Amino acid sequence: MMPRLTLRGVGVVRALGIGVLSVVATVALAGCGDDGGGSEVTLSAAGKRGQAVAEANGCVSCHTIDGARSMGPTWQGLAGSKVQLEGGYTVVADDAYLTRAIRDPRVQVRAGFENLMPVAYGKLTDAEVADLVAYINDLAGN
Repeated sequence: MMPRLTLRGVGVVRALGIGVLSVVATVALAGCGDDGGGSEVTLSAAGKRGQAVAEANGCVSCHTIDGARSMGPTWQGLAGSKVQLEGGYTVVADDAYLTRAIRDPRVQVRAGFENLMPVAYGKLTDAEVADLVAYINDLAGN
């Protein structure tokens, strides 16, 4: 004998189905976001200004902040890391290196990337460059 499904039973089944779908959607979306699924980055005041400079000047069209490969190196974890340059040289991505890479990008080209960064970034003020460096430091947790 088959159990009868009453209208009340249909409502419970429907509610369970919606609940299950809601949980599945929540779990699936938990890994989404622009930080690679990791923890949220807290930006300093200078880092927030640097983020605005990066967005206003198109830096984000070539540099990612989530580790994804793009035209330029990702900024996630860049500050303080060892960077392999063309010619086999390795440098530490400290503030001096980051400033030089923004001001004169043709001097030390990162291995594995084409020398495509426009030299037009020389028009940035010293304060804007410092804010960009602060943003890149914040993205590395420095």
